[in-house]
Amino acid sequence: LKRMKKLPSRRIIVTHLPPHLLPSSILQSKAKILVLVRNPKDTAVSYYHFYNNMPVLPSFASWDEYFAAFMNGKVAWGSYIDHLVEWNKYIDHEKIMMISYEELKEDQVLGMKRIAAFFGFSLCEEDFHRIAEKTGFQAMKEKS
Repeated sequence: LKRMKKLPSRRIIVTHLPPHLLPSSILQSKAKILVLVRNPKDTAVSYYHFYNNMPVLPSFASWDEYFAAFMNGKVAWGSYIDHLVEWNKYIDHEKIMMISYEELKEDQVLGMKRIAAFFGFSLCEEDFHRIAEKTGFQAMKEKS
């Protein structure tokens, strides 16, 4: 929190924290929050590969073993379902916008337009298409 306060204004802070771990004053401030969620099935699959490729985390012998742990929240960082349920309580909050990964994937430009409008960013049509091109899977894969 101390480090965040030193950043210049109009900052973007990326976190995986659930609402109860954010500073309590955040909803009373001018801050706006974008919550990016993902289909739990896709999250489970992605997390399984992440988990088994991360040396500091214990590996699972099988998908079935992992899936049981995932569904019961017995993985690092706890239950994704609980995380979604907690954020869902804020779905109608004026300073919080929720958008799904799948929604962005289906129509990236439309999703970016919604995000830009929420944050009050002024971009022209050309900007959205340039951003979409540079942040597409293939472009990011080539730069990784």
